[in-house]
Amino acid sequence: METLETTKLDLTGKIDVVENISREDFLEFYMKPQKPVIIKHLYGKDAQVYKWTFDYFQKELGELEVGVFDDESETRQDDRSYKKAPMTMKFGEYLQIIQEKPTSKRLFLFNVFKHKKELLNHFKFPNIADNVLSFLPFAFFGGQGAETRIHRDMDNSCVFLTEIAGYKRVVLFDPKYSKLLYQYPYSTHTSIDVNHPDFDKYPGLAHVQGIDCTIGPGDTIFMPSGWWHHIEYNTAGLGFAIRSLSPHYKDRVVGILQVGLKTHIDDLANKILGSKWFDWKKNKTIERANRAIQKLQKK
Repeated sequence: METLETTKLDLTGKIDVVENISREDFLEFYMKPQKPVIIKHLYGKDAQVYKWTFDYFQKELGELEVGVFDDESETRQDDRSYKKAPMTMKFGEYLQIIQEKPTSKRLFLFNVFKHKKELLNHFKFPNIADNVLSFLPFAFFGGQGAETRIHRDMDNSCVFLTEIAGYKRVVLFDPKYSKLLYQYPYSTHTSIDVNHPDFDKYPGLAHVQGIDCTIGPGDTIFMPSGWWHHIEYNTAGLGFAIRSLSPHYKDRVVGILQVGLKTHIDDLANKILGSKWFDWKKNKTIERANRAIQKLQKK
């Protein structure tokens, strides 16, 4: 058992890297057991999608107004989802910024395909999984140093995140660690800092193990339903994600409850109770984590 003298999270978990995986093998070894994996050239080495560049988007969609998130100018709300970008700018201007210097400015859950539908013809999701939501892809753009704080996806879907340009650091945690990661009730977020964990404030972190990996051009990382993920842009980067439903119905029910009920209760309680609601949630995360620690110590 680790002690609280630990200064870094245990990120020694392993992840497989495969290429040309068959449907049968993917379903058996990764989808059904809900195990992460990195797949090289999922769409085939010659797919047009791997030829996307910043210059291409600047030329084709440079005048488009886009919503931009920026940690440097945002008031961070650790228990809240970022549902609306705090600023807008021309897409071309944004692309110039992220290529010129490190910046925390980022785009995520950006439906670039709505503005240029022919991009959907540049790739076809291979027949390796069922219930793929190929009609709902999202693009992600960010500058070197931009981060997506650790969270679980609210809809609880599985995610195939493909990197087209640049490199991303991806840190994953199994959902079995949710209580030890201090997940807020009615939320899919936590206040922990992956790079600077506070083991005195969050002692449960001494009992989790994560996976630390990097994806680059042509890599697709499969993140199963409910897995926690923290993402950093090691360089300016662009990528996109396709989602699929979990093969396990309990995961789908969790997603329905989170999207259809819990987030609305959270919004309403936050409006009515304000800081009292957040204080209650913070206390509840600590209670849950302490009980989880006690169970581990009894073992």
